[in-house]
Amino acid sequence: MLKPVEMVKVCIVGPKDYFKSTAETLHRLNVLHIEDYSGEEGYFQIGAPLDEASKLSRFVVTLRSLLSYVKLDGVYEPKKVYSVSELSQVAESKVSELESMITSKIDEIRDIEDRLRRIADEKRLIEPLIALGLPPELLSGYKNITVFVGFIRSDPLERIMDVTKDFERFIAEFEREYVVAVFVKNEAANDVLRVLQELGWREISVPIKEGSFQDKLVELDREEVELREKLEKLRAEIEALEMENLDLMLALEEHLSIELEKCELPLKAATSKYAFIIVGYVPKEKFETFKQETEKNKVVVLETKDDVWKPPTAFKNPSVAKPFELLTTSFSIPKYTEVDPTTVMAFFFPIFFGFMLGDIGYGVILIGLSLWLSRIFKTEGWQSLLRILLYSGISTVIFGLGFGEFFGFELFGHESILGGEFEHWEPILGNRLYDAPKLLVVTLAVAVIHMSLGFIFGIRNVAKEHGWKHAIEEKFNWFMALISIAFIITGFIMNTLAGIPVFSLNFAYIAAVPLILAWAVLTVMGEGPMFLIEYLTLLSNTISYARLLAVGLASVGFAIAFNKIAFEMLMPAGIVGLIAGIIILALGHFINILLGILDPGLQSLRLHYVEFFVKFFEGGGIRYNPFGRIRKYTKEEV
Repeated sequence: MLKPVEMVKVCIVGPKDYFKSTAETLHRLNVLHIEDYSGEEGYFQIGAPLDEASKLSRFVVTLRSLLSYVKLDGVYEPKKVYSVSELSQVAESKVSELESMITSKIDEIRDIEDRLRRIADEKRLIEPLIALGLPPELLSGYKNITVFVGFIRSDPLERIMDVTKDFERFIAEFEREYVVAVFVKNEAANDVLRVLQELGWREISVPIKEGSFQDKLVELDREEVELREKLEKLRAEIEALEMENLDLMLALEEHLSIELEKCELPLKAATSKYAFIIVGYVPKEKFETFKQETEKNKVVVLETKDDVWKPPTAFKNPSVAKPFELLTTSFSIPKYTEVDPTTVMAFFFPIFFGFMLGDIGYGVILIGLSLWLSRIFKTEGWQSLLRILLYSGISTVIFGLGFGEFFGFELFGHESILGGEFEHWEPILGNRLYDAPKLLVVTLAVAVIHMSLGFIFGIRNVAKEHGWKHAIEEKFNWFMALISIAFIITGFIMNTLAGIPVFSLNFAYIAAVPLILAWAVLTVMGEGPMFLIEYLTLLSNTISYARLLAVGLASVGFAIAFNKIAFEMLMPAGIVGLIAGIIILALGHFINILLGILDPGLQSLRLHYVEFFVKFFEGGGIRYNPFGRIRKYTKEEV
């Protein structure tokens, strides 16, 4: 649970003639994480793909190109699962058939899209020329006159007059610029062009020589409408063809991709003229079965131990904690020798979230939202995120019951909206507004527990990699520092509650002294005197957990404020006030619940990533990625 799956390093050695059958077995077993061969040995070289690889690659590219036009919402469940033997017999002919049916239409679509882009370019040229108001016949065809047509920042009249008196200019405003046509004798053309360039000149290429710009624009609009209608018709035809053959296309893509993976396996292996070697890692619990099945191919499977020991990390968490692997891997992949923090995060993250939001109404909304969205977004990532939101919503309801809050209203106590006997009840966890000092003590206690776990994991990680001496000098010292901070905070709270000066000596302060001295000695021995300043950083880490209370107070404060505005200020104003009150109430709680998802989520992540993970988690591991895949659209015959 806190450790990844135990791995063993294996070496598969066999005659080259049995490489293909071995690849078939390895892919079917789907347990071997292959370590790529570097090609540094003289006798063995990186292998070459099998002969079929080139053809399979071409087929796979074709199918993926065809499937790129299919719009699938969520996770598609096939109506028919094809057998491998069935596909092997018809793969080449079916790919060619599908390609001929669909590719011609795809090519036609591309031609139409190209023409639509050209039409858009022509319209962009014509629209400013219409604003200019000159017919196309006047804008070209002169022997002794040069015509400049284009965009410019300001009227060039005075600047051109400094160059020549023999010219004509027509100008019109167009989209915060000017479109201008300047007619000038050829001998003055270069001087006029220089003036225009100084004013930000951009030439317009006149698209027609005769006729009317307005008529041309109407013609382009009509052609565009016809092309778009044809485009939609072609897309509908392609979609109909692809949906009709979708199960077959998906099955072919999966089958051919698998075959291509097998054919490219030599690129990961060491091969000679007569033999091959594949090195990788297998979960220890599956090694015996793996060995028995693989050796049926007349190869030898050996468990090996050498200097290159970089096993991948395969997570081993209970199903309830699985979604939180997404949050762990977003930070980094744990190294094989490290503690996997996923299960601890699965415990603390919803607690932190629920403690901050802590409202029954908001929690119920989060639960409903997560269940609803999980039916729409079917991908693995979304399912994990929504499962985390579900757990957080349940935690929010539980803490909401503990705090006695429902959309900011009090359920228990003298301000209970339920009235009657409930006015004499007290919230189990206290009222967040009135019992904030007590809840602050709780948050600091949680901080010490949470970070203590981090240091305990850190001690274990360092001891496993570098020995106990390093673990004591680099991690156990900081664990003692944390406990000393807990005693200092306890002493501070005790004196505050007793109404005496906060730094008056008490047993908690005294208990902290030997821990601080031991920490200082070990830190100087292991890390050097400069690291003593990190004590203040650890203190700030501890105080940082006060955000659990601060965010919660802000949330309940917003809810109460919106409730007060809606019920005390607007409702007495009649029907208009009633409507306004409902709008403000709904809008206010909508904003608050958005903040209630984002802020507690981000703050919970921060407490784990910054305050917790850094105590033990280095990351940089390799994720377990076995050779093979789980078939979805195809099946192998037993």
